[in-house]
Amino acid sequence: MVMIEIWRFLAGVGLFLYAMDMLENVLKKLAGRSFKLFLRKYTQRLFTSVAGGAVITGLLQSSSVVSLLVLAFVESGIISFKNALGVILGANVGTTLSSWIVATVGFKLDIESYSLPVIAVSTIAMFFLHKRKQLYNSAKLLLSLGLLFLGLSFMKAGAEIMVEDVDLGRYAHYGSLIFVLIGFLITTLIQSSSATVAITLTALYTGVLDLNMAAAVVIGSELGTTIKIVLSGMRGSIDKKRVAWSNFFFNIATGIIAFLLLPWLIIFIRDIIHINDPLLALVAFQTTINLLSIMMFMPFIHWFARWLERMFKDNHDDEVSFITQNLPVVPELAIDAMYREAENLSVKNIEFLKLIIMGSTRPSSEHFFSNLRALAQSRVSADDMYGRLKQTEGDILEYYALLQSEDLSPEQYDFLNKYITAVRNNIHAAKSLKDIQHDLKDFDNTANDTLYAHYLQLKEGWLEFELSFKRLMAIDDKHLLFEELTGVMKAAFVHYNNQNLMIIEELKGKKLSEVETSTLMNVQREILSAKKSLLRALAYLRLTATQAHEFEFLPEF
Repeated sequence: MVMIEIWRFLAGVGLFLYAMDMLENVLKKLAGRSFKLFLRKYTQRLFTSVAGGAVITGLLQSSSVVSLLVLAFVESGIISFKNALGVILGANVGTTLSSWIVATVGFKLDIESYSLPVIAVSTIAMFFLHKRKQLYNSAKLLLSLGLLFLGLSFMKAGAEIMVEDVDLGRYAHYGSLIFVLIGFLITTLIQSSSATVAITLTALYTGVLDLNMAAAVVIGSELGTTIKIVLSGMRGSIDKKRVAWSNFFFNIATGIIAFLLLPWLIIFIRDIIHINDPLLALVAFQTTINLLSIMMFMPFIHWFARWLERMFKDNHDDEVSFITQNLPVVPELAIDAMYREAENLSVKNIEFLKLIIMGSTRPSSEHFFSNLRALAQSRVSADDMYGRLKQTEGDILEYYALLQSEDLSPEQYDFLNKYITAVRNNIHAAKSLKDIQHDLKDFDNTANDTLYAHYLQLKEGWLEFELSFKRLMAIDDKHLLFEELTGVMKAAFVHYNNQNLMIIEELKGKKLSEVETSTLMNVQREILSAKKSLLRALAYLRLTATQAHEFEFLPEF
């Protein structure tokens, strides 16, 4: 019997976590651009940034989502580093709204009798509304709330039986620190302080924990929720890293103060503001310590920001793009530097394109160890590499704009424009294959042998093209390069046309469905587009401006 209730409790935790994740995602879809604009508008001053962070987090019910969004805004320069600190402080308060809802509604009503009709109605509505996105997401919002409270109901029911055999009071002689550690470990594992507080409220409701123990668990949860933010801030700009660590330091300081003042805070909540309900008292404690954090840090936020700037100094070794640091602005040197950066981008782009085409290959048993070794050596994902390519393009364009203010000769302008065109063609090639990455993964997992055979031919064809392209990069003679570029371009068109004829024949023979045919032909078109862009990039990089222009406008074969 107890085992069944343990599983009921764990099922409730799982449902609660799943519902929280669904709630975060659907609220982002429903809010979309509007909450991003709100966050950007109300983060221009420190006070409004704190309030804006609290409001947005209260709506989204995830301080992690808001904090990750803030990191992205800092990375792109939309929010300044110092104002981002205010958003982080506000987010910690906003996330307590879910705790108030759980404490006031979740344990005061027969929530299962309310959640089941909500789940039933919302799921049926979703079935009929899947083509109407706004209404579909609204129904999904109701479903996530229904599942959240159903999970809470399971947790409560399971805990009421488990409490007879579980006595955490035996650990009380270790002091409150053990319960802080429990809260930290649970939140670090599930990465949701809201879920940890819900579990703690359940334990408090059933008598597994007393208020002091539960408050210590809440302190630990405040620390555990910072880990994901720190990890997300490890890569990127130095300001992004500072914001990520600021969240960690905020919560560490708040946790230490809250732990030292724990008995007096409990007295304040019970005897001064007279909250005697233990569930409400626990949530009031959580809100109080986050308000204390704001009051502690706001007067010293500028000093704290300067300390973070000294602690995390700009390190040019942090690779957020492939461009060389401190490029020259002397025109004679700058032209050669621009050429080298454009050429390096071409090399990195070839690596990226190969990763897209070949990256989803299934490991065979024959080459298990070589695949395992390759997997261990692959440290950069396709998304990371694409981001670095785009960042490199932005850095090169910024460098290009800087050189416009220099006294350049017409010939130097021509070279710069050639090289910047090569850069844009490379990024176009990258985007062409990035857009079909999901299709390639579908091909790799297809049960249709004909479609999978096309996938293998597609990879083989790319490897042949890559070898040809690398051979072209070794040619110095401009006239010979023009002829060879033309030949490789012609071969790309011939391969494309042959593949499409084969695809049509297999459609006629019922070996491919209409949808598979359409998808496969679109993939072939994007691959051709990538090849054309790569060859044009090389033309603008190595040929004269006249030759490159002539090559770009060659008639299609």
